Amino acid sequence: MGKVDLAALRISPCEGQTVKHASSIISFTMGAMIVALGAADAAIAAPEQIGCYGDNWGPTLAMLEPTPTGPMTFKIIRCLPIPESWPRIIPPSLSPNVDFVAAFGFAKGFWLGDVTRGGRAYTTTKRLPGDLLKRTVPFAWLHDSSAVIGVKYDTRVLSGSARGTLRPYLFALDGTQIKLPELVHPNGPLDEIYWIGGSGLALAGFGTKGNFGEPEHGERKPTLALVDARNGTILQSVEKESVPELADQKSIQAVTSQIDAFGKAHVAVAWAPGKWLLWVQGQPPRVVPISSTARSTPSVLSSDASSILIMANLSATGSICEFGASCPPPTPQSGTIAELRDVSTGRVKWTLSGTASIFSHSAVPAVSPDGRYGLISLPDGQRNAIALVSMDTGKVVQKFQQPGWGPTGLSFSPDSKFAIVAAGTTMATFAIEK
Repeated sequence: MGKVDLAALRISPCEGQTVKHASSIISFTMGAMIVALGAADAAIAAPEQIGCYGDNWGPTLAMLEPTPTGPMTFKIIRCLPIPESWPRIIPPSLSPNVDFVAAFGFAKGFWLGDVTRGGRAYTTTKRLPGDLLKRTVPFAWLHDSSAVIGVKYDTRVLSGSARGTLRPYLFALDGTQIKLPELVHPNGPLDEIYWIGGSGLALAGFGTKGNFGEPEHGERKPTLALVDARNGTILQSVEKESVPELADQKSIQAVTSQIDAFGKAHVAVAWAPGKWLLWVQGQPPRVVPISSTARSTPSVLSSDASSILIMANLSATGSICEFGASCPPPTPQSGTIAELRDVSTGRVKWTLSGTASIFSHSAVPAVSPDGRYGLISLPDGQRNAIALVSMDTGKVVQKFQQPGWGPTGLSFSPDSKFAIVAAGTTMATFAIEK
């Protein structure tokens, strides 16, 4: 609605008009404005509820309203058909077309189905690999949303004892599991894998750690490789010891990747206790001067793979007491919440700082495919929030309270028109104005 100039409503006697009706005219006009604005506000502030039962959703809807007014608008809250009893350790994983969802339960297995209630749903009850401490699992959606690509333990008898090795599989929407070619390297078995994009390309670790808690074997030579798991081929490989700067690094903490406009993979690997390895497909990997070393570093490469958005896991400190024991309040901590760095040089492009007054842990951030916005979690007074930030400046554009549904997954739609927050058995969708 355009502005109404109240001065234009002023009635002048010298123009042959009478004053006695002026107040009624103004009252009528203002009443019409209020009705119209109220109707517009109702239309804007009424997100659609899908599959969510009961009439107590008011506080949740209010909590998810972004402030201040800006490019992001709360549109849909959807209750997913994931079983309520499913472990809430890993955020649910939405397919690129947002029609399907996968939930991972480690020892409990893997749930795959439609986002709508009453649709397809399949459960794999077999124990699947993953890292509970880092809250990561080696599964990802194919780019066409037709299946999830991942790995299972293949058990074989070697030297009289059972050994578990990882084998790539496709988990299809009809519940079938398709065994893919085995990934083999002479320097050791496949111990870990991190998917790149949605075509089957991956960063693989051979001989990098023991399986099922086994110690490392003397004959192993820890090796990283870029692989095509759909075809079972090794595209490039490098032994860890051939990169001298990695000699004192013990294990991989986090991996983020991106496919550039020419189809090449860019992979950033955070090592413990504190170095970063950058590997561009077709080039040798190299250590880059990035100093962010938060444990289990949540990070994401920008859409053009030139920058990396790194979360600092800013949190208050103190004791966490259980079973009703009394604890002193957390001690607030101030510092970096997130920073954007040039991934090749380590140069800091911007830093977002703040204070954490409660215990918190950063969610893995997301960057819109058009490169305009980032979606991050951040401490916000006596709560945690989800914020839309400018990728150019690091400024918080809008924010809303982080829901307490469980570990939170953040993402954007492939066309950058929607931001999505998913946790537990619920997801919220926000429209992004261009």
